[in-house]
Amino acid sequence: MTAAVGRRAQAIAALLLLLALDQAQADDIIVVGGEDGYRPYETLDDRGRPVGFNIDLMRAIAEAGDFELRFELGGWDEMRDALATGRIDVLGMFVSSGRARTVDFAQPHVIVHHRLFIPAGGEPVARIEGLEGRRVVVQRQAYSHEYLIRHHPEIELTLVDTDAEGLELLADGGHDAALLTEHRGRYTLEKRDIENLAVSGPPVLPVEYALAVKRGNDALLEKLNDGLDEVMASGEFDRIYARWLQPYDEPDQATSRTTLIVFSIAALLALLALAWLSRKLIVYRREMNAARQQLAYLREHDTLTGLLSRHALERRIDELCHNPGSGKHSLLNINVDQFRLLNEKLGHAEADKLLQTLAHRLAGLIPSRAEIARLGADEFAILLTDTERESAREIGQEILSEFAGRPLSDGDDHRPVTLSIGLVSFSDGEDSIERILRRADCACVAAKEDGGNQLHAWHPEDLRLAEKYGELGWVSRIQSALNENRMLLYWQPIVPTGEPPYRTVGVEILIRMRADDPDEEPITAARFMPAAERYFMTTQIDRWVVNSMLVWMARNGSIIEKLERVNINLSGRSLGDARFLNFLDRRTREHARLLPKLCIEVTETALISNLEAARELLERLHRGGCRIALDDFGTGVSSMNYLRQLPVDYLKIDGSFVRDIDRDPEAFEFISEVNRLGHAMGKITVAECVETEALAHCLVRAKVDFMQGYLIGYPQPLDDLDAHLSAQQSKAPNKS
Repeated sequence: MTAAVGRRAQAIAALLLLLALDQAQADDIIVVGGEDGYRPYETLDDRGRPVGFNIDLMRAIAEAGDFELRFELGGWDEMRDALATGRIDVLGMFVSSGRARTVDFAQPHVIVHHRLFIPAGGEPVARIEGLEGRRVVVQRQAYSHEYLIRHHPEIELTLVDTDAEGLELLADGGHDAALLTEHRGRYTLEKRDIENLAVSGPPVLPVEYALAVKRGNDALLEKLNDGLDEVMASGEFDRIYARWLQPYDEPDQATSRTTLIVFSIAALLALLALAWLSRKLIVYRREMNAARQQLAYLREHDTLTGLLSRHALERRIDELCHNPGSGKHSLLNINVDQFRLLNEKLGHAEADKLLQTLAHRLAGLIPSRAEIARLGADEFAILLTDTERESAREIGQEILSEFAGRPLSDGDDHRPVTLSIGLVSFSDGEDSIERILRRADCACVAAKEDGGNQLHAWHPEDLRLAEKYGELGWVSRIQSALNENRMLLYWQPIVPTGEPPYRTVGVEILIRMRADDPDEEPITAARFMPAAERYFMTTQIDRWVVNSMLVWMARNGSIIEKLERVNINLSGRSLGDARFLNFLDRRTREHARLLPKLCIEVTETALISNLEAARELLERLHRGGCRIALDDFGTGVSSMNYLRQLPVDYLKIDGSFVRDIDRDPEAFEFISEVNRLGHAMGKITVAECVETEALAHCLVRAKVDFMQGYLIGYPQPLDDLDAHLSAQQSKAPNKS
């Protein structure tokens, strides 16, 4: 089966490559902007042709990437506006955190220094701090302008449109210094024969220079990075650099021949090292691209069977629901009858093989236009586009007849497998994805209730029937609990790793449901959350938790002051919901003073459909003091994507990796590696499900930062938190 999945992955990769090539041929010419007259980087020569370092570099990158260019030069302000509005595609500029909020940068390829220019014979200035109290000329919206405004607002600035204009203004008198880029400033002094100015002190303000694209243009950014890698590896970058950016300082006449030889050897070794590093970078980028492709494949496919994942099928159904005129479609929900008994009889490994065989057989029975996915353990779905109910029923009946009473494969001595199939038909604009999946599940439950090995088409009465049992029974109970305020908040302590007594520094907020019988224990989330996730109710629950917890924190400031963090879990579905994000934005603005005590836990295994919108809000909350934790770290395929795009502070290592570290050296080494990775990235690590002292000792050895679990404390009602913290405080040693 692994080979089959590999072949499927290769076929998909080949298809993606063909689509990419087709798209590349259809793309418009890439327009490269630049500042007219900004030699030696870019300018127009006497015949009106663009020349300069950036021009030659972009031509080399375009040749390596096999795409066409057009250059457009103008004023600096005009070019930045042109990039923001999409009139140009690429613009070379200095890298800064402020600019990174509006553009995306390719890998930096040059370090540019600035120099201080002063009137000849004037008082020397060696550092930027020496400009205080002086009148300084800088180019408007240049990096030097942004830097001085941010870090030295007390310096009196005179703004000019170009550095050439700035040097001429300085030469005319009335100003004390100009802060300009080295190559541009020296070039202007030489070409305009300005003799009454001098360069003062050593180079200052080094800054990375890179090619910038409009934010979000990832395809073009990848083209630029790949082309730049090839240009550097081939040595062409060095030739272009030498042609335009050689140092202007003349060597000291006293420099000995020996020194020149040593310098030449050092330069040669540096070039060889640069070529080696460039080649290593190319290999690394190729490996990263392959990893991203694999990640995308895993996000869209089930790892056991190679079929589409639930996430991919849901997105496809949602597209059909919002595609006017797409027609009538049908969905078959397929369950294996008595799969739990088969699983117990065969064991997990054999049961997995059975599911793989079943998936292969199902894929071979469906029409070419159909799409098949694995939704859960023994649950599959077939999406039949442009297919009416009766045609879908015939396909379902054919599937039943193929399996009923027959072994799955030749020589299979296991009990023959039978299926239950639920059928629902839908049209664009008439249904939502939530209703479609719920109806298909209801119909399948009805087929099982009637004895299995049959197909049941959904009708309105099925919902009342299906709610008598299974997960659907929780739907009305969850809704009633939310409406009647019968949800409860619990807490579990988070403590630093070490020896007891353990000191609670943070808590994770958990949810419970009050039982119908007041004498019964509250219902744990493990019993009702699977149904909430399956039937799209997690967003309602998350709303209740956020609202209730913020109100409680606002009313209990004295309790919150005793804690470093209060952790709230949010589902990926909620963080992908624009209405929930608006709600979260509004409520956190109302309680902005609580943000430094708040931590939002994002579950790694849940994909966030609208990641960009979630990222923007989480970054705002992060700036306000809120912290972000990546929950269940190590169990999903989204972790590296989230680490790259979200402001993550904590990595919560999933308990499945923690439970055996006291007995399994490989498990301990894995935890240690995850912890080293987290610390290398500047993250704080938290181990979950710590239940014994032996596990706690291992976590100390692995240098994990924090832990939580039954060893530390069981979940308790929120009303008990104050007493726990007060008792802990009273037992603390007196340091006076």
